[in-house]
Formats: sequence, structure tokens, C-alpha cells
Amino acid sequence: MPDAISQTPWATGDVKPTRDAENILNRALQVARSRGVDAVEADATDVLTALLQVPGTLADRAIRELGVDPASIEKFMPPRDEVPRLPLKQVLVNAVREAQVLGHYQVDSIHLLLVMLYSDSRATSIALQGAGVTLYDLRRHLQTGAKDFLPGASDRAQSSRSAVARTRPSDTARSASALSRKPWPSLRGVVTVSPIFLGLLATMAVTGALLWLQVIPSLAGVLTILFVVAGWVTSLCVHEFGHAVVAYLGGDRSVAGMGYLSLNPVRYANVLLSVVLPIAFLLLGGIALPGGAVYINRSALRSKTWDSAVSAAGPAGTLVCGLLVALPFLVPNHADFMVNHLDFFAALAFLGFVEAFALLLNLVPIPGLDGFGIVRPWLPYSVQDAANRFGAIAILGVFIVLWYVAPIRSAFFQAVLLLTSAVQIDQVLIFLGQQLMHL
Repeated sequence: MPDAISQTPWATGDVKPTRDAENILNRALQVARSRGVDAVEADATDVLTALLQVPGTLADRAIRELGVDPASIEKFMPPRDEVPRLPLKQVLVNAVREAQVLGHYQVDSIHLLLVMLYSDSRATSIALQGAGVTLYDLRRHLQTGAKDFLPGASDRAQSSRSAVARTRPSDTARSASALSRKPWPSLRGVVTVSPIFLGLLATMAVTGALLWLQVIPSLAGVLTILFVVAGWVTSLCVHEFGHAVVAYLGGDRSVAGMGYLSLNPVRYANVLLSVVLPIAFLLLGGIALPGGAVYINRSALRSKTWDSAVSAAGPAGTLVCGLLVALPFLVPNHADFMVNHLDFFAALAFLGFVEAFALLLNLVPIPGLDGFGIVRPWLPYSVQDAANRFGAIAILGVFIVLWYVAPIRSAFFQAVLLLTSAVQIDQVLIFLGQQLMHL
């Protein structure tokens, strides 16, 4: 792209062009070169020439629906030395502004056509108006889809409209409505994988292989701890990454700058509270605390639905990890080879139990947990405000209840075991894995 337009919003990513707009721009640069000038000297007349050469675009359809033959427009173009020409860079700036005024999130051929009618693009406005296309008619046609009589339109344009066309919205208006839908941001170059995350996967692979091969039986407990802890922290990264990536797609770009899209456990809030303490509780009692956290700018999200989806994405990540852990237990006749690799399957079963525990715990509708986050956007603001203030205390209360209130603890653990049984993880293996965790 020429230096003359390298600093425009078009090039810097503030507004994204459609494929049609990119094709027209590239053709305009070719038109400029064909008349013997550098691409940086391209102007509005080159854009209009290119626009008229690309059929099937919104701009082309709009011109035809207004009763004008695109091929007739260039003959109204004044000689180049008679009228000042608008530089290409300013054309793009104007096109971005036009899209913003119309509430569009993409710059398309129709915006390029509209700015051809601006007063500062004298040559192209003379050509278009001479053929019967006015800024008023075109903008109204785009916004309302009206094909009936438009004040100010030329007689030639009026006479070409059919009676049928006057009774229905135009193809241009229907197609242009898609430009009002905010495009999904690209994750290319935003999502990364941290070396720490790769190290966790490597730790799981090595310790899992050693448990499988049983080459060091005396270290089965240590290997189980390393395997389960590495697996839990890995799933923690996936859980928090799920929150962050959905938040990014939903409109909160700050998560990228915070490093939440890197699958790096260090990035997920306070290391002591988010990683060290959960691991400690995991070692002490097999209780998987929520762990990490990402801070979301909720006001930047597109809607309440996206807000709920951000909260649901974390448990969804945990569910995926749990299903991956359960896959070996779902293999037909897995018991036939399980006996020779008991330590490995015991460690895997306990990790599956931890994932199931974390999934159900996160779905409890208590402030501070994802279950509450899913319903929070739909609650009265007074309830949301109270939840924000007492969320940390509520989480602590959940932990105290699970630790000290026997009936609730028993019911919760039974629910976890029912979930693990559903994916054929044997309770005996879970117990053996838990025993290996206690050196």
C-alpha cells in the first residue's frame, strides 16, 4: 500500500474494508499507473474509474437501481486540467467518515461512491451528477431502500424505475444492512502460547509416560503429584483463556494487552491466590478451587448475551479438558490393559475427578463464581452491585461450607462422582489416585 495512505484509518485497522472495496482500491492504483503516474499520486477520478469497472458491487447495483447506466458516467468527467483532483488518501479518510456516519463497521464500495459526490471531490461529483446520481438520492436510497420518486433525481433516472421496483426494498439496501453488523475481530497475531504452558504439557507427557511404563515404582507418588498438578494448572489456563477469548470476540480488546490470550498461568491474576493456594488445597484435600481469574471490561462487551457467554466460556474450557482426560476410560475394553498400568490410570482418574469437581464448583450460582456470572447480567443492578462487593466473601463461604458442613459436602461429592461415573471413571481408581497424592 502506498505511503500516501499508510496512516489512514483504513490502513491502521480502525475500520476494515470489505473485499469489494479492496479490489476497487487495487484497481484504482492500476488505473493511476496506466496513465503514467506513481501510485501515491492516485486520486478520486482513478477510484471512480475503478469503481465503474467492477460489476456486482453495492455501488454498481445502487447506480443501476437509480436508473443510471454506469458506462455513461465517465463521459461526463471534466478534463483533468480543468478541475482540481482529490488525493486518494483523502478519499479513504472521507469513506471512513461516511461509514461511521451511517453506523457501518466496514468501508465498502458504496461509501467510496458516496464520497465521490462530496464537494471536495469536484471532478467525480460533476461526472456523477451529470449522469443523474446525486448525493441526496444515493444516501436516501441506501438508508431507506426507497425506489419510488426521490426529490432531486433526474428525469432520466425517474423514468427508468419500474412500478414493481417502487413497492419493495432494494437489493442495495438489504445488502448494505450487513455493513451495520459489527465484524468479528481476527485472532491472528493476538493468541499466543506461552513457554510455561508448553512446559506444563511436557511435564504431563513425561510424568504420564513414566507412570505408564512404571520404570520407577518408588516414585509413583511424586510422579502422580506432578502429573495431576500440571494437568490441573493446564486446565486452569484453558479455563481462563476461554473467558478471555470470548471477551475479546465480544468487544473487550483489553484482554489482549493484559496477556490473557497467551495461556500463561502467571498472567491470570495473583500468582499466590490464583495458582499457589489452589494447588496447595488440591494437595491437601483434593478440592479444586476456582484458581485463576481474568479481569473483563464488561462495559465493552456487545450485549448481555455476550456477558453471560464470557462467564460460561470458562466452565466450557474445563469441560473440554475433563472430556479429554476421560477419553482413555471411554475406550472399549480399556480394563484389559488398565491392570498393567494401574498407577497411570489412577493418576488420570483422580485428575478427572478434579476436573469434574472444578466444573461443578464453578457452576454454583454464587457471586464470584462463573455460575453467578452467567445470570448476573440479567439481574437488577442493585443485586449486581451487592454481588461485586461481597463476591470474595461468598467464595470463602462456599469453601467453608464444603469443608465443614458434612451433608452439603457429601451431596456435592456425590454429584461429582456421578459425573465421573458418567464417563466411566471408576471410583476405586479415583481413591487410589488420591492416595498416591498423599506421600
